[in-house]
Amino acid sequence: MSSSSEPVFLRNLAEWINEQKRLLELFKKSEEDLKKADRLMLILAARVACYHISRTIRGFESWLQNPLVIGAMPEEMVRDMWEHLWDIMLKLVEYDIKHTGDYYDYLKKAMAENKLPVLLFQTGIGKKRGREEYRIPYSL
Repeated sequence: MSSSSEPVFLRNLAEWINEQKRLLELFKKSEEDLKKADRLMLILAARVACYHISRTIRGFESWLQNPLVIGAMPEEMVRDMWEHLWDIMLKLVEYDIKHTGDYYDYLKKAMAENKLPVLLFQTGIGKKRGREEYRIPYSL
């Protein structure tokens, strides 16, 4: 995609594109194995996904702070980028609400049924209104 006669900025862009293509191919190849994966492997895969989402978003943040980029990018490209990023943001926040809500409901039910591992949760008297309080030992 790039040649040695290109400016460094363009070579860096080409390297980023090539790396992203390589990663995308690797991620797509991994999907079949992940469909059969155990819980731990799925957690690790979710962590990899979060890392690469974060890495890509940091790339966009850096991109949008670079005068060379924002000064030369045509409005049509800016609008397209904004629409895609906005859609991703909305979907991610919607999923966060759903997932966190589902997990909250699961924990509440598991607590009521005394099905939580004793090592993960501690109980104690809450400071407000004398209610019993559950908390994860390593959290505030």
